[in-house]
Amino acid sequence: MPADNIQGFRPDTIALLKELHSGMWRLPGGNFLSDWVWYDATGDVDKRPPMFDYAWNAMQVNDVGMDEFMTLCKLIGVDPYVTVNAGLGDAHSAGEEVEYLNGSVDTYMGALRAKNGHPEPYHVKYWNIGNEPWGTFQIGYTDLKYYVLKNNEFAKAMRKADPSITLIGSAKMMEPMWLKGEDRAKYVDNLEPMFGSDTDWTGGLLSKSWGTFDGIAQHWYEGAGRHFDIEKAKALAPDAPEDGAYVRYEPTTLESARYAGDVIRRHAEEWEGYQKRFPQMIDKKIFLSIDEYAYGFGGGGRPTGPNLKTALAYAMLFDEMMRHTDFITMGAHTMGTSSLDVTPTGSTINALGEVYKLYGEHFPGTIPVAVSGNSPQPAENPSYGDEPKTSSGSPTYPLDVFAALTPDRKYLNVAVVNATDQEQKFDLNMSGMHLSGAATAWQLTGSSLDAANHVNQPAQVSIKEISTDATPGTISAAPISVTVYRFPLAQ
Repeated sequence: MPADNIQGFRPDTIALLKELHSGMWRLPGGNFLSDWVWYDATGDVDKRPPMFDYAWNAMQVNDVGMDEFMTLCKLIGVDPYVTVNAGLGDAHSAGEEVEYLNGSVDTYMGALRAKNGHPEPYHVKYWNIGNEPWGTFQIGYTDLKYYVLKNNEFAKAMRKADPSITLIGSAKMMEPMWLKGEDRAKYVDNLEPMFGSDTDWTGGLLSKSWGTFDGIAQHWYEGAGRHFDIEKAKALAPDAPEDGAYVRYEPTTLESARYAGDVIRRHAEEWEGYQKRFPQMIDKKIFLSIDEYAYGFGGGGRPTGPNLKTALAYAMLFDEMMRHTDFITMGAHTMGTSSLDVTPTGSTINALGEVYKLYGEHFPGTIPVAVSGNSPQPAENPSYGDEPKTSSGSPTYPLDVFAALTPDRKYLNVAVVNATDQEQKFDLNMSGMHLSGAATAWQLTGSSLDAANHVNQPAQVSIKEISTDATPGTISAAPISVTVYRFPLAQ
C-alpha cells in the first residue's frame, strides 16, 4: 500500500473508479457470502484475522470489511448495497447487520460501530436477502418451500432494525435451460404448467413472501457461441446433463453483440410474464435488480477479455436495459474492479470500463424516447430456448439506436452502436421536439476488435469527443464504434 493511500485505498484506483460514475456497489456478493460471518469483518484491520472461503477454497485477507466498504463507496461516490448471508446465516445476524450500519449510537450494534471509529450511521438504503439461494451449489442451500419462510423471517428482523430500508428478494427466472429430469422432457417447450410450481422459484417468492420485498434480484452469466436447442433437450434422457442440448456456432461480431441485448430482452419478457400473473407487482412498483451479471462466457465456458469486441456487446446490453427502465432500475456487474487493468504499482481503465464511463458520463439519468425505423432486427429462432420471443435492439439493423431525454429535458441523447466492420449510414428525424443548436458527440472505438487497454501501454480503446454537424438528416456511424450524440433542445 503506497504511503499516499486514501484511507487505506490506492489513490490511482480511487480516481479511476470515480470516473465510471457508478450508481451503487454491492457487498459482498458471490457464493462466498453464504459462509461469511460479517461480525468478523469489523474492528481493527491490523488485528482482524483472514477468513477461509469454503465456496472457492481460497483464503480471503479480510482487509475490506463492513466499515472499509462504506469508506470505499463514499470515496468513489456510489451508494452501498448490502447482501446478507441467508445461507448459514440467520435472521438475527441479518437484523444486527442492519443495526450495525444504520442504527444510532443508542442501539447496541450502533454503539459497537461507534466504538470501531464510525459514530455516524451509514444509512444504507438497499439490502438483498441471500445470494442465489436457489443454487444447490450454495453453502446452506434450502429448497423453495423452506426458503420462503426463511426469507420472511429475515425481512421481519431487518425491517425491525430499520423500517426505511429497500429490501430486495433473490429470484431465479423460469427458463428452459434450468429444467432437470422429467420436467425437462415434459415442459421444455411449454413452461406455462411450471409457473407457480415448486420449480418456479420466483413465483414462489411472489406468492409466499409477498410484502417482504420492494424489488427482486436476478443473476446471469452468458455469452454467444452456443444455443439451447429445445428439440435436443426433449430427446435427452432425464438423467443426462443439459450440455447435450446445446448447439455450438461461431458468432459474427454483430451476432455476439446482439446476443448480449437478447439476454436482457429475454429477462424482460420473463418479468412481464410474472407481472401478468401477479398484477400487484405493477401497482406496488416492484422492480427488477440485475445485480450480478457478466457477458462473454461463450460456448467454451470461458470469459473473453475486456477488449473492444466486449465493449460493443456491453453497449447493446446497456441500451436494452435502458429500454426497460420502467422496471429494470438496478444493475451490478461482476465485479466492480473488473473495469480496471491493475498491477501492484499501476492501473488504467480497461475497454469494458471505457463503455461504462461513456454511458456514465453522457447518459446521466434517462427518460427513454421511442425509436422507430424501417430495418428490423432479424427474427429470433423459436427453437432456441435462450432467445427472446422478440429480438432485442431497435428497428435500425444492423445498428442499435437508443434515445433518451436528460432529466431536465434540455437535451436528447442518442447512442448508436455499430458492431460491424463497415461504415453505416442512417437517416435521423425527430418528432415532437425541436433543436436549439448543433450536437456534441463522443465516440468509443479502437483500431481492431482485439484492442485493449493495459497498464503502462498506450490506450487502444478510448473515448474522444468528435467534431460533428449532426442534425436531422443522414448520419454516418463509424465501424466498430459506440457514439453518443447530445442534441440541445429548444425550451
